[in-house]
Amino acid sequence: MDSLDDMILLAEVAETGSFTQGGQRLGIPKSTVSQRIAQLEARLGLRLLNRSTRQVTLTAAGEVYLAYCRRVREEAQKAAVAMGHLKTQPEGQLRITCPEITASHFMPRFLHGFTGRHPGITVELLATNRPLDLLRERIDFAFRVGVPQGQDMILRRISAIQRLLVAAPAYLATCTSPSHPAELVQHRCLVHDTQPDWIFLGTEQVSLRPPASFSSDSMGFLLQSTLLGSGIALLPAYVCQPALASGALVRLLPGWTPAPYEMTMIFPSRENPSRAQLAFRDHVGGYDFSAFAAPLPGTE
Repeated sequence: MDSLDDMILLAEVAETGSFTQGGQRLGIPKSTVSQRIAQLEARLGLRLLNRSTRQVTLTAAGEVYLAYCRRVREEAQKAAVAMGHLKTQPEGQLRITCPEITASHFMPRFLHGFTGRHPGITVELLATNRPLDLLRERIDFAFRVGVPQGQDMILRRISAIQRLLVAAPAYLATCTSPSHPAELVQHRCLVHDTQPDWIFLGTEQVSLRPPASFSSDSMGFLLQSTLLGSGIALLPAYVCQPALASGALVRLLPGWTPAPYEMTMIFPSRENPSRAQLAFRDHVGGYDFSAFAAPLPGTE
Protein backbone atom coordinates (compact mmCIF):
# COMPACT_ATOMS: atom_id res chain seq x y z
CA MET A 1 0.00 0.00 0.00
CA ASP A 2 1.25 3.48 -0.83
CA SER A 3 1.03 6.62 1.27
CA LEU A 4 -2.13 7.82 -0.51
CA ASP A 5 -3.95 4.66 0.56
CA ASP A 6 -2.72 5.23 4.12
CA MET A 7 -4.09 8.78 4.03
CA ILE A 8 -7.50 7.42 3.06
CA LEU A 9 -7.23 4.89 5.86
CA LEU A 10 -6.40 7.60 8.39
CA ALA A 11 -9.49 9.56 7.34
CA GLU A 12 -11.69 6.53 7.97
CA VAL A 13 -10.13 5.82 11.37
CA ALA A 14 -10.39 9.46 12.43
CA GLU A 15 -14.05 9.75 11.43
CA THR A 16 -15.11 6.51 13.09
CA GLY A 17 -12.85 6.93 16.13
CA SER A 18 -11.92 3.28 15.86
CA PHE A 19 -9.27 1.14 14.17
CA THR A 20 -11.81 -1.66 13.88
CA GLN A 21 -14.60 0.40 12.29
CA GLY A 22 -12.21 2.33 10.07
CA GLY A 23 -10.79 -0.94 8.79
CA GLN A 24 -14.25 -2.40 8.25
CA ARG A 25 -15.12 0.43 5.89
CA LEU A 26 -12.18 -0.57 3.71
CA GLY A 27 -12.19 -4.32 4.33
CA ILE A 28 -8.92 -4.29 6.31
CA PRO A 29 -8.35 -6.13 9.62
CA LYS A 30 -7.68 -4.11 12.77
CA SER A 31 -4.11 -5.39 13.14
CA THR A 32 -3.21 -4.22 9.64
CA VAL A 33 -4.86 -0.84 10.23
CA SER A 34 -2.85 -0.25 13.41
CA GLN A 35 0.39 -1.25 11.71
CA ARG A 36 -0.16 0.97 8.67
CA ILE A 37 -1.08 4.02 10.76
CA ALA A 38 2.04 3.50 12.87
CA GLN A 39 4.16 3.30 9.70
CA LEU A 40 2.54 6.49 8.39
CA GLU A 41 3.37 8.31 11.64
CA ALA A 42 6.93 7.03 11.45
CA ARG A 43 7.34 8.34 7.90
CA LEU A 44 5.98 11.75 8.88
CA GLY A 45 7.84 11.86 12.19
CA LEU A 46 4.65 13.03 13.91
CA ARG A 47 2.07 11.40 16.14
CA LEU A 48 -1.32 11.68 14.43
CA LEU A 49 -3.57 9.73 16.79
CA ASN A 50 -4.03 9.42 20.53
CA ARG A 51 -4.88 5.83 21.42
CA SER A 52 -6.83 4.64 24.44
CA THR A 53 -8.71 1.48 25.31
CA ARG A 54 -12.01 3.16 24.49
CA GLN A 55 -11.38 5.36 21.47
CA VAL A 56 -8.95 6.89 19.03
CA THR A 57 -8.72 10.68 18.76
CA LEU A 58 -6.67 13.06 16.64
CA THR A 59 -3.66 14.96 17.89
CA ALA A 60 -3.20 18.60 16.85
CA ALA A 61 -0.98 17.42 13.98
CA GLY A 62 -3.59 14.82 13.08
CA GLU A 63 -6.28 17.49 12.79
CA VAL A 64 -4.19 19.37 10.23
CA TYR A 65 -3.28 16.21 8.32
CA LEU A 66 -6.91 14.98 8.23
CA ALA A 67 -7.95 17.85 5.96
CA TYR A 68 -5.45 16.68 3.33
CA CYS A 69 -6.47 13.04 3.81
CA ARG A 70 -10.10 13.91 3.11
CA ARG A 71 -9.12 15.66 -0.11
CA VAL A 72 -7.19 12.61 -1.25
CA ARG A 73 -10.18 10.39 -0.46
CA GLU A 74 -12.58 12.72 -2.28
CA GLU A 75 -10.41 12.72 -5.41
CA ALA A 76 -10.14 8.91 -5.27
CA GLN A 77 -13.92 8.70 -5.06
CA LYS A 78 -14.30 11.06 -8.02
CA ALA A 79 -11.92 8.90 -10.03
CA ALA A 80 -13.95 5.79 -9.22
CA VAL A 81 -17.17 7.56 -10.21
CA ALA A 82 -15.64 8.79 -13.46
CA MET A 83 -14.65 5.23 -14.35
CA GLY A 84 -18.18 4.12 -13.56
CA HIS A 85 -19.47 6.48 -16.22
CA LEU A 86 -17.88 4.25 -18.83
CA LYS A 87 -20.56 1.66 -18.13
CA THR A 88 -23.71 1.86 -20.20
CA GLN A 89 -26.26 0.93 -17.52
CA PRO A 90 -26.79 2.55 -14.10
CA GLU A 91 -25.69 0.18 -11.37
CA GLY A 92 -24.34 0.18 -7.84
CA GLN A 93 -25.78 1.06 -4.45
CA LEU A 94 -27.60 4.21 -3.33
CA ARG A 95 -27.94 5.16 0.34
CA ILE A 96 -31.12 7.12 0.99
CA THR A 97 -32.50 8.47 4.25
CA CYS A 98 -35.95 9.76 5.15
CA PRO A 99 -38.26 10.10 8.18
CA GLU A 100 -39.69 6.82 9.45
CA ILE A 101 -43.28 7.71 8.46
CA THR A 102 -42.15 8.49 4.91
CA ALA A 103 -40.32 5.17 4.81
CA SER A 104 -43.41 3.19 5.74
CA HIS A 105 -46.14 5.13 3.91
CA PHE A 106 -44.46 6.40 0.74
CA MET A 107 -41.09 4.89 -0.05
CA PRO A 108 -42.15 1.29 -0.84
CA ARG A 109 -44.16 2.26 -3.94
CA PHE A 110 -41.78 5.07 -4.89
CA LEU A 111 -38.67 2.87 -4.76
CA HIS A 112 -40.44 -0.12 -6.31
CA GLY A 113 -40.97 1.92 -9.46
CA PHE A 114 -37.36 3.08 -9.46
CA THR A 115 -35.66 -0.29 -8.97
CA GLY A 116 -38.09 -1.87 -11.44
CA ARG A 117 -36.66 0.35 -14.15
CA HIS A 118 -33.08 0.03 -12.92
CA PRO A 119 -32.53 -3.54 -11.69
CA GLY A 120 -28.77 -3.01 -11.51
CA ILE A 121 -29.20 -0.47 -8.67
CA THR A 122 -29.60 -1.57 -5.07
CA VAL A 123 -30.99 0.78 -2.42
CA GLU A 124 -30.20 1.00 1.28
CA LEU A 125 -32.91 3.01 3.02
CA LEU A 126 -32.13 4.54 6.43
CA ALA A 127 -35.44 5.37 8.13
CA THR A 128 -34.64 7.86 10.89
CA ASN A 129 -35.94 11.15 12.21
CA ARG A 130 -32.41 12.26 13.06
CA PRO A 131 -30.72 14.68 10.61
CA LEU A 132 -27.76 12.55 9.55
CA ASP A 133 -24.46 14.00 8.36
CA LEU A 134 -24.71 13.14 4.67
CA LEU A 135 -20.99 13.27 3.97
CA ARG A 136 -19.88 11.30 7.00
CA GLU A 137 -22.64 8.69 6.57
CA ARG A 138 -22.11 8.55 2.80
CA ILE A 139 -25.75 9.34 2.07
CA ASP A 140 -26.61 9.92 -1.58
CA PHE A 141 -30.05 11.48 -1.04
CA ALA A 142 -31.98 12.67 2.02
CA PHE A 143 -35.70 13.42 2.16
CA ARG A 144 -36.43 15.86 4.95
CA VAL A 145 -39.22 18.02 6.29
CA GLY A 146 -38.60 21.75 6.11
CA VAL A 147 -35.53 23.53 4.80
CA PRO A 148 -32.27 21.96 6.05
CA GLN A 149 -29.78 24.36 7.58
CA GLY A 150 -26.01 24.43 7.91
CA GLN A 151 -24.91 22.10 5.13
CA ASP A 152 -23.48 22.89 1.71
CA MET A 153 -25.90 20.75 -0.24
CA ILE A 154 -28.10 20.88 -3.31
CA LEU A 155 -31.74 21.24 -2.30
CA ARG A 156 -34.74 20.24 -4.39
CA ARG A 157 -38.26 21.07 -3.26
CA ILE A 158 -40.44 17.97 -3.51
CA SER A 159 -43.91 19.08 -2.44
CA ALA A 160 -46.03 20.82 0.11
CA ILE A 161 -47.44 18.26 2.55
CA GLN A 162 -51.12 18.74 3.33
CA ARG A 163 -52.07 18.02 6.95
CA LEU A 164 -55.38 17.11 8.56
CA LEU A 165 -56.63 17.44 12.12
CA VAL A 166 -57.92 14.02 13.15
CA ALA A 167 -59.12 11.98 16.10
CA ALA A 168 -60.56 8.52 16.68
CA PRO A 169 -64.28 8.00 17.40
CA ALA A 170 -63.26 6.53 20.77
CA TYR A 171 -61.74 9.86 21.82
CA LEU A 172 -64.60 11.95 20.44
CA ALA A 173 -67.07 9.84 22.45
CA THR A 174 -65.49 11.24 25.63
CA CYS A 175 -65.71 14.96 24.81
CA THR A 176 -67.30 17.65 22.69
CA SER A 177 -65.73 17.93 19.26
CA PRO A 178 -63.98 21.31 18.77
CA SER A 179 -65.76 23.86 16.58
CA HIS A 180 -62.90 26.37 16.48
CA PRO A 181 -59.10 25.92 16.57
CA ALA A 182 -58.88 27.91 19.82
CA GLU A 183 -60.81 25.13 21.58
CA LEU A 184 -57.96 22.68 20.99
CA VAL A 185 -56.20 23.95 24.12
CA GLN A 186 -58.98 22.24 26.08
CA HIS A 187 -58.28 18.86 24.47
CA ARG A 188 -55.67 16.14 24.71
CA CYS A 189 -53.34 16.85 21.80
CA LEU A 190 -50.63 14.66 20.30
CA VAL A 191 -47.83 16.88 19.01
CA HIS A 192 -44.81 16.26 16.82
CA ASP A 193 -41.62 17.65 18.34
CA THR A 194 -40.68 19.62 15.22
CA GLN A 195 -44.19 21.08 14.77
CA PRO A 196 -45.23 22.45 18.19
CA ASP A 197 -47.16 25.39 16.67
CA TRP A 198 -50.42 24.61 14.89
CA ILE A 199 -51.56 27.21 12.35
CA PHE A 200 -55.05 27.14 10.78
CA LEU A 201 -56.41 29.21 7.91
CA GLY A 202 -60.14 29.91 7.71
CA THR A 203 -62.17 33.04 8.24
CA GLU A 204 -59.04 34.19 10.04
CA GLN A 205 -55.59 32.82 10.76
CA VAL A 206 -55.29 31.11 14.11
CA SER A 207 -51.93 30.12 15.56
CA LEU A 208 -51.64 28.21 18.81
CA ARG A 209 -49.30 25.91 20.68
CA PRO A 210 -51.56 23.20 22.12
CA PRO A 211 -50.61 21.52 25.38
CA ALA A 212 -49.13 18.16 24.46
CA SER A 213 -50.51 15.08 26.19
CA PHE A 214 -47.99 13.18 24.07
CA SER A 215 -45.08 14.62 22.12
CA SER A 216 -42.70 12.64 19.94
CA ASP A 217 -40.36 12.86 16.97
CA SER A 218 -42.12 9.78 15.55
CA MET A 219 -45.12 10.46 13.33
CA GLY A 220 -45.83 6.73 13.36
CA PHE A 221 -46.16 6.77 17.15
CA LEU A 222 -48.54 9.74 17.00
CA LEU A 223 -50.65 8.01 14.34
CA GLN A 224 -50.99 4.79 16.33
CA SER A 225 -51.73 6.72 19.54
CA THR A 226 -54.45 8.69 17.74
CA LEU A 227 -56.01 5.48 16.43
CA LEU A 228 -56.18 4.19 20.01
CA GLY A 229 -58.13 7.27 21.08
CA SER A 230 -55.37 9.06 23.00
CA GLY A 231 -56.25 12.49 21.62
CA ILE A 232 -56.26 14.82 18.63
CA ALA A 233 -53.34 14.96 16.20
CA LEU A 234 -52.27 16.99 13.19
CA LEU A 235 -51.03 14.39 10.70
CA PRO A 236 -49.99 14.28 7.03
CA ALA A 237 -53.04 13.66 4.87
CA TYR A 238 -51.42 10.81 2.94
CA VAL A 239 -50.69 9.01 6.19
CA CYS A 240 -54.34 9.25 7.30
CA GLN A 241 -55.81 7.80 4.09
CA PRO A 242 -56.52 4.19 5.20
CA ALA A 243 -57.85 5.21 8.62
CA LEU A 244 -60.11 7.93 7.21
CA ALA A 245 -61.46 5.57 4.56
CA SER A 246 -62.28 2.90 7.15
CA GLY A 247 -63.72 5.31 9.72
CA ALA A 248 -60.97 4.58 12.24
CA LEU A 249 -60.19 8.32 12.19
CA VAL A 250 -62.44 11.33 11.74
CA ARG A 251 -61.41 14.67 10.30
CA LEU A 252 -62.02 17.64 12.60
CA LEU A 253 -62.54 21.33 11.77
CA PRO A 254 -63.07 20.71 8.02
CA GLY A 255 -63.67 24.43 7.48
CA TRP A 256 -60.15 25.22 8.66
CA THR A 257 -57.03 24.41 6.64
CA PRO A 258 -53.88 23.55 8.60
CA ALA A 259 -50.79 25.24 7.21
CA PRO A 260 -48.81 22.72 5.11
CA TYR A 261 -45.12 22.02 5.47
CA GLU A 262 -42.45 21.28 2.90
CA MET A 263 -40.80 18.02 1.90
CA THR A 264 -37.37 18.59 0.38
CA MET A 265 -34.66 16.36 -1.03
CA ILE A 266 -31.02 17.23 -0.48
CA PHE A 267 -27.85 15.67 -1.80
CA PRO A 268 -24.15 16.49 -1.77
CA SER A 269 -22.80 18.69 -4.53
CA ARG A 270 -20.70 16.30 -6.61
CA GLU A 271 -18.94 17.21 -9.84
CA ASN A 272 -19.18 13.68 -11.19
CA PRO A 273 -22.44 12.06 -10.08
CA SER A 274 -22.73 8.35 -10.78
CA ARG A 275 -25.18 7.01 -13.32
CA ALA A 276 -27.19 5.58 -10.44
CA GLN A 277 -27.41 9.01 -8.81
CA LEU A 278 -28.40 10.63 -12.09
CA ALA A 279 -31.06 7.96 -12.66
CA PHE A 280 -32.50 8.62 -9.20
CA ARG A 281 -32.61 12.37 -9.81
CA ASP A 282 -34.51 11.73 -13.04
CA HIS A 283 -36.94 9.45 -11.22
CA VAL A 284 -37.65 12.13 -8.62
CA GLY A 285 -38.01 14.78 -11.33
CA GLY A 286 -40.58 12.72 -13.22
CA TYR A 287 -42.61 11.50 -10.24
CA ASP A 288 -46.07 12.90 -9.48
CA PHE A 289 -46.03 14.15 -5.89
CA SER A 290 -49.35 16.01 -6.19
CA ALA A 291 -51.11 13.59 -3.82
CA PHE A 292 -49.04 15.08 -1.00
CA ALA A 293 -50.26 18.60 -1.60
CA ALA A 294 -54.01 17.99 -1.91
CA PRO A 295 -56.55 16.76 0.66
CA LEU A 296 -57.69 13.23 0.05
CA PRO A 297 -60.99 12.50 -1.73
CA GLY A 298 -63.82 12.59 0.77
CA THR A 299 -61.94 14.74 3.29
CA GLU A 300 -63.13 18.10 1.99
